[in-house]
Amino acid sequence: MTKRSVGGNFAWSLSAGLIYALAQWGVLVAFARLGTMEELGDFALALAITAPVLLMARMQSRTLQATDARGAFGFEHYLGLMVLNVLAALGVCGAIAWLVAPSPRAMGVIALVALAKGFEAVSEVFYGALQKAERLALIARSIIAKSVLSVVGVTLTLWLTHSPTAAAAALGLSWAIVLFLFDAQAFRREFPDSHPWRPLWRTPWREQGGRVKALFLLCYVLGITALLGALRPNLPRYLLEAHSGQAELGMYAALAYFTALGGRVVHSLGQAVSPRLGRYHAAGEQRRYARMLVGFSGVAALVGLCAITSAALFGRWALTFFYGAAYAQNLELFVWLMGAAALEYVCVSLQVGLTAARELKGQVVLLVASVGVVALGSMWWVPTVGPVGAAWALGLGWATELCGSAWLAVRVWRRMGHPEVAPPRPVSAQDTVDAREQTTG
Repeated sequence: MTKRSVGGNFAWSLSAGLIYALAQWGVLVAFARLGTMEELGDFALALAITAPVLLMARMQSRTLQATDARGAFGFEHYLGLMVLNVLAALGVCGAIAWLVAPSPRAMGVIALVALAKGFEAVSEVFYGALQKAERLALIARSIIAKSVLSVVGVTLTLWLTHSPTAAAAALGLSWAIVLFLFDAQAFRREFPDSHPWRPLWRTPWREQGGRVKALFLLCYVLGITALLGALRPNLPRYLLEAHSGQAELGMYAALAYFTALGGRVVHSLGQAVSPRLGRYHAAGEQRRYARMLVGFSGVAALVGLCAITSAALFGRWALTFFYGAAYAQNLELFVWLMGAAALEYVCVSLQVGLTAARELKGQVVLLVASVGVVALGSMWWVPTVGPVGAAWALGLGWATELCGSAWLAVRVWRRMGHPEVAPPRPVSAQDTVDAREQTTG
């Protein structure tokens, strides 16, 4: 396989990530400008409900797929597992919408946003295969196409219909178009001997079921991690909606989305370096692994500092320009949200290194502790302080995880420094089958 520049991959990934973040931000701006704050609240509630479920369904399998240096599983296993997970996730989101939606309109928005995120989740399998081949330019083009179609489609639909339900349907349609017309074709061009959809109905799943199960057993830890990670920022939103209503939730969500811009920088760099971190760890190259992870974390910290400074200096102007004067009255909340995001960026950089090292269960323990801190902080501060209290709780949760992640990263690094201890290898399908046979035999 031809090696490609980390810098070039990062540039493509960053460009696409920023465009994607701007597009999703543009969707929120469209709701704020063309709809009411209550309609924006319906959309924010749909995102808050569907994000944890669909992120758990995705199980961060793209990261495992991209860092699977030994090829323990094939593309068909990742695709088959993802389709099954998405179907289950759509059922769960539909049930949640039926139980908690405050109106039929909100129920429809939740269901359609879940469908849109389902198409996005399937695209992640194609991205994982392309990322493993370090073809991030193809992924970037797909994300750019998806971003442009989504923001244009949602904005035009809102302008013509003034219906948030129709706007959510336009979002799903745009992501489905990119999945079937771009992602599948890019995969076929990059891997001429492979067929993107044929494995779904031609693979003998009775024979391959054991490998899909083994992949699930490897991924479920990351699925729990994704669920907890999605619950963390959304727990304060649930309490805000319960205590203050849809309008307050819509305002909070609009301000919080600014943090996605810096997050895209960090995630893009993570996508560029994760395959090499996986190879360095698998080969036991301690210095190269540590050098890349420390550099990555330093860039993430710098992005966080820039976010806080920009919010303090230009926050009022930015909120007025993009959302309106009513939103600019919450500058203090905006700065606190950026402070919490700065901690998040460093945590994300460490999570990439830990996942490449297959340090998965430790991340779950840290997430449980972090989510618990956010939940307790939200229950204490949101009823008394309001949205600012939600930002405080979120920042405290990220600080908790940051301390633990740093300790785990040092432990991984020290373990690699002992030549008598072989670096842990990924769990393979045969490992799971052998263990089951020993248990039952």
